[in-house]
Amino acid sequence: MEANSKNIVERSRRRKNTGFEETLTLRDIIDIFIVHWAWFLVSVIICLVVSRVYLATKSNVYQRQAVMLVKDDNGQTGSRRSNISTDALMQLNGVLAGSSVKNEVYILHSYQLAQEVAKNLQLDVMYSVRSGLRTVSLYKDRPFTVDFMTEFRVPASFKIIPDSLGGGVITDVKYGIPMEKSDFTAKVEWGNTVQTPFGDFVVTLTEGGHIEDYVGREVSVQRVSMEDAAIMLFNKVSSSEIDKESTLVRITCTDTNIQRADDILSGLLDAYKRSIIDDKNQIAKSTSEFIEDRIGLIHSELSEVEGKMAEYKQSSGLVDIKATSEAYITQSNTARQRTIQAETQYSMIEYLVDYLTQNVAAGNLIPTMGGINDQGIATQISNYNQMMLQRNRLAENTSENSPTIVDFDRNLEQMRSAILASLKGYSASLKLQVEKAKKEEEGLIGNLQSVPQKEKKVIDIARQQSIKETLYTYLLNKREETALQLAITEANIRVVEQPFGNRTPISPRKMVISLLALIIGIVVPFLYFQLRKFFDTTVHGRKDVEKFTSIPILGEVPHSNVNFDESEIIVDGQKDDILSESFRLIRFNMPFINKDARVIMFTSTMPGEGKTFISRNFAATLGLSGKKVILVDADIRKRTQSRLSAMESKHGLTSYLAGSVDDLSSLIVTKSRECNLDFLPAGIVAPNPTELLMNNRLDQCVEELKKKYDYIIIDNVPAQIVADAGIVNRVADMTVYVLRETKMDRRYLPELERLHQENRFNHLCIIINDIRFKNKKYGYGYGYGYGYGSKERGGGKLSKIFRRK
Repeated sequence: MEANSKNIVERSRRRKNTGFEETLTLRDIIDIFIVHWAWFLVSVIICLVVSRVYLATKSNVYQRQAVMLVKDDNGQTGSRRSNISTDALMQLNGVLAGSSVKNEVYILHSYQLAQEVAKNLQLDVMYSVRSGLRTVSLYKDRPFTVDFMTEFRVPASFKIIPDSLGGGVITDVKYGIPMEKSDFTAKVEWGNTVQTPFGDFVVTLTEGGHIEDYVGREVSVQRVSMEDAAIMLFNKVSSSEIDKESTLVRITCTDTNIQRADDILSGLLDAYKRSIIDDKNQIAKSTSEFIEDRIGLIHSELSEVEGKMAEYKQSSGLVDIKATSEAYITQSNTARQRTIQAETQYSMIEYLVDYLTQNVAAGNLIPTMGGINDQGIATQISNYNQMMLQRNRLAENTSENSPTIVDFDRNLEQMRSAILASLKGYSASLKLQVEKAKKEEEGLIGNLQSVPQKEKKVIDIARQQSIKETLYTYLLNKREETALQLAITEANIRVVEQPFGNRTPISPRKMVISLLALIIGIVVPFLYFQLRKFFDTTVHGRKDVEKFTSIPILGEVPHSNVNFDESEIIVDGQKDDILSESFRLIRFNMPFINKDARVIMFTSTMPGEGKTFISRNFAATLGLSGKKVILVDADIRKRTQSRLSAMESKHGLTSYLAGSVDDLSSLIVTKSRECNLDFLPAGIVAPNPTELLMNNRLDQCVEELKKKYDYIIIDNVPAQIVADAGIVNRVADMTVYVLRETKMDRRYLPELERLHQENRFNHLCIIINDIRFKNKKYGYGYGYGYGYGSKERGGGKLSKIFRRK
């Protein structure tokens, strides 16, 4: 007994020191699952069924991808790190350079290409059929094809039900913005025109479409604008770099039809190749036009010089001249060759300067002339043309005022100015070379004083003729090179991987959705019970009391499904049911609270918590142990004990307290001889109950009862209703506070703890009434009985529950 007493005191001290924080432990979670396992099972089954229905309604989505390699302008491949010469040169010239691969990634995922592919694949008309709860998209495996003969006016959708007579019926027509249902129906014959409010079309059977498999089934047809079809395709496709060190680009497409996804990827690659070839041909075309223009101009100038030579020779009568100073002529020829080369270079540069000065419109390319000996200028022109092509491709997909186009225009203007300045500088240098060569030639010619003046004129005209012939021949060669470039149709990309991918759908993700449904099925009831517990502020068993108070718990009285009279004493020495055992445990625990206690007062927070029932049966339990016990009804206001015993009209405690009866033994009645229990009723209703209880005759009454009885059980009023309980407490050795589970608000427990700490009640302890142990599989719900079942009242279902514990 001493050991048990120490344990109770130690638990009370530990609860004082650790506070009353409520935490959710793993054991609490396990309790919830075990107690409410049926709810969790039903919730999980429902969520899994809902997930299966959801999966059955969703169309499978597949992912396909292709990989291409972007080459540099020289057709070389490799890492991006080794392909930076152009960018470095541009940055040295003060021009910002971007990643060409990133530009290609953007162009691949552009609206323009999407629109071209959507038009080529006729994606503005979509087909589908129901298969169970799911809608299955049809593509090349469709049973028929709807070819619209009129331009798109409004979006429309309808269903065609094929029959076995060579046609079908159009039903469920919707069209307009927004889509509205129409009563329009029509008979369809394969190959014949069908006139509808949203456009005329012809329905033709698809080769290998197995129309017989769709007889009687609804095939849905939907037509959207080509712009909307391009947007839908745009949203399905994505492009990205595989890594930062290579020029490999991955293109991905997600679609409900594998074949359509593959065709979209192939169509994008083909359209992209065509756009690159067109861009390259723009440079060659611009150069060709420039060369043709210059050939015409040089041809006319050459004809003029040749005509001048013929006319001069005819007028001067010169047919063949043998100069006497051949040495001077040889030297003059050498000087003339140097002059011709310098003037040819000078003319080409002047042509380019004129071209750059006159053609200032945005988007024009600079002709590439291989005769420029200055490699720096040639590189600048090549870089300018490459950036101009990138700018033009980006301008097709965005506005001229976008920040990207503005940056490109600014950089191009800077490069154009730099090229023009370089050309002018180079032109000035060539001009000096020409003048120097002319001066040298003129010096040699001056030595020919002995040569007739006419010979000098012929030499001058011949020199002009030679310059024009050399330039004319050069332009003819460049025209052939440009024509060869126009004939080349190879793009600077290579398809590394044709469209491929797993045939397992990426969506819906069955395992993920099933797992999510399982989690939801577990979490929802768990949250429900937690929220219910959160909003339920009533006391639920020993655990709540021990969290908020350090008051010793004398015992627990379980809930019983057995109906019995309120005035009945349910304990019996022959019974071993759960209720009887609970009162025996209370009797056993009482000495641990106060082993010398003889006067025990019962109270509660409010009426209906069961203090009258517990005090009566506890008194009987003490009597069954061989002790003489008296039950005193100190609730002189409501007189519940007396009313239940049909003694509310007799004299009792109030008569003694008022002094109208001095013989206390005359007021005592025998309650139960078997239980060795007597009873002192409350007596008649007094007008001044508080004053009576404050009278010292109450002390005399208790002292006199102590002489005759071993235990005095006082059934008092609720402590929080009136002050009677606090007044009567002065004569009590121990106060038993009865709390009823699910009735007592646990927010009052801190107040009860305060009363305990202030010693308002002598040896305060708690009995928890109406405990429902079936909801406490673990924790403090250990139960009673331990296998000693009883056929008597009270030993039914609850006894079986606690025997299992």
